Amino acid sequence: MAGRQEKDEPLSYKQELLRFCQTTTIRGVSRIVNSRNKGIRSLWLTFVICLYIGLFTCMILLASQYFDYDVIHPPRVLRDTPSPFPSLTLCNLRPLSPPGMKRIRQLQFRDPRDFAKNLNEFAAGLYFYRNRSHDYELVSSAISMGGYLESLPKGSSYTLGHLQNETVIQCMVLYLEGSSRIIEPCEKVGRWRHFFHALYLNCHSFDIDPSISRRVLTIELFSYLNERHDEVECHDCFASEIKSQLSGAVVVVHTASTYPDVNQEGINLQPGTLTEIKIKAIENIQKEPPYGRCTRDTPTEIPGHDNMSYAYSEYGCRMYTIQAEINENCNCNAIEFPIINNSLPFCMSMVDFVKENRCVYEKMVKQAEMRNATGPSEEFLTCEAQLNMARDRILCKALVMQEFQGDVVPTCTLPCAFYSYETDRSTSTWPTKSWQLTWLSTDVGRTILEMPEMVEYRRAVELLSQHDGDTGANKQEVLRILKQNSAVERNLLAIIVVRSNFNLHKVAEKEVFSLTSFLSQTGGLLSIWIGLTMICVVEVLELIINCVFVYKAKKNSEFNQRESPMPPTAQTKRKSPRRGSDKVRNSQKEDEIDVGYVALPTSKGIDITN
Repeated sequence: MAGRQEKDEPLSYKQELLRFCQTTTIRGVSRIVNSRNKGIRSLWLTFVICLYIGLFTCMILLASQYFDYDVIHPPRVLRDTPSPFPSLTLCNLRPLSPPGMKRIRQLQFRDPRDFAKNLNEFAAGLYFYRNRSHDYELVSSAISMGGYLESLPKGSSYTLGHLQNETVIQCMVLYLEGSSRIIEPCEKVGRWRHFFHALYLNCHSFDIDPSISRRVLTIELFSYLNERHDEVECHDCFASEIKSQLSGAVVVVHTASTYPDVNQEGINLQPGTLTEIKIKAIENIQKEPPYGRCTRDTPTEIPGHDNMSYAYSEYGCRMYTIQAEINENCNCNAIEFPIINNSLPFCMSMVDFVKENRCVYEKMVKQAEMRNATGPSEEFLTCEAQLNMARDRILCKALVMQEFQGDVVPTCTLPCAFYSYETDRSTSTWPTKSWQLTWLSTDVGRTILEMPEMVEYRRAVELLSQHDGDTGANKQEVLRILKQNSAVERNLLAIIVVRSNFNLHKVAEKEVFSLTSFLSQTGGLLSIWIGLTMICVVEVLELIINCVFVYKAKKNSEFNQRESPMPPTAQTKRKSPRRGSDKVRNSQKEDEIDVGYVALPTSKGIDITN
């Protein structure tokens, strides 16, 4: 009877929602509906609202923590895991070599300091004294060693610096071949490449052949700095740049075949020393957005003008991108960045300012006054045109550089996996005095023994080879020569790059708060605050299904009423019997109820079983 009664009840969304609230497992909701006292219902309603406010507050804090996308870098060590040996870049801190200075004089060029002085005077006369101080500051700020190198005639810069075969007098590589250790010259197991540096001019990078890179143990390199010490004045030093006043070399240990960051990662080495650099290989694993900046489609190479591309690195990509923008917008090359288009001139190209007796402002002004000239000379117009062109390019270059003030260039992404290297170095004096003559007698030492500054050492070697009996006069003379001369200490340099073991330090980015942790903590909060579990999901699904049934039932009822319309009289006639039947049915129910509760009197004379 109860089932039939519920089936006859009209369907409604309110009843379905009420039934859901009465039976749901969400804490407090059923209490609000089933409580008999209105005050108790209000108390439960307030309590449930407070629970939901607390839940939403915690969820907001949890979501903000998740959407920060923070990462951690837990390191781990992989034992006996070979990794590529890094590349080595060497630059002489003295940019101009003695043969280069001799060539400058032969070509009748100004040296860097004379160039800077003359250019500053011409710019002052052309701009500063004509109330164009902004143009003067723009030009004077670009006066540097890089500006001098850019102003040299095209193709002449390389021969003025230290060449690779003169700087590196010996380079050996030690690597494993099975259980054997093999030593080979660097030229047989790798390649040298050259690039220009704005301060050091010629820099030389050595890249090991990838086929043996993972088996290399040591690179041993001897360098001869060939620095002149018979000059009173430094011709390539600048007061505004302290690094231009140094002696020695700078070395960079960087990822194999990549473009080196000499300015930031360079290690300064003192002359007359042996520097041992121990490396630790690190494999970096980066996350993709939103946690990191790496992309799977990162290029593998960066093109170069000499058909010798570099391996991709974020720093190399940044330098390449800036140079490309300068090429496109200013139609020139900047010496601070790798050359892409060798056909373009340098931004500060002013050939006449490098030549002696050219573009001297005071001299041209005096000559014009002596001739009573009505206009400037052809030489003055040429120098003015070159300086104005350089000023415009310097301004254009500065505007391009402003767009790349940050270290991150949007178009240069991080590779998702790359190697980096940490270094630990130690330095000691080399070679000791008592070993100098012995070393100069070796095959490597004889390559520098013929240098002009080695005259006294050659005489010492000859004296040492002669037999002087018991007097020891030759020995005393040799000791005096070694004591008074220091050409070896001032020019020799030894570098040893060592891989002490094949351990690989792996640093992989991991999410501080992953999606799994977020969902887990979300479930914990829902359970603690309102008791929401997966069963509640099924209950909500049941509510939705019931509401769909209600919707369909109402639609069917409306459709049936539209399809079979009836006259009002007929409806009245049909309703009256229904009312009668309802009354009869109700009376029957009442009779049944009355029969159920009737009291049958019992007596001794009546047998109710019959």
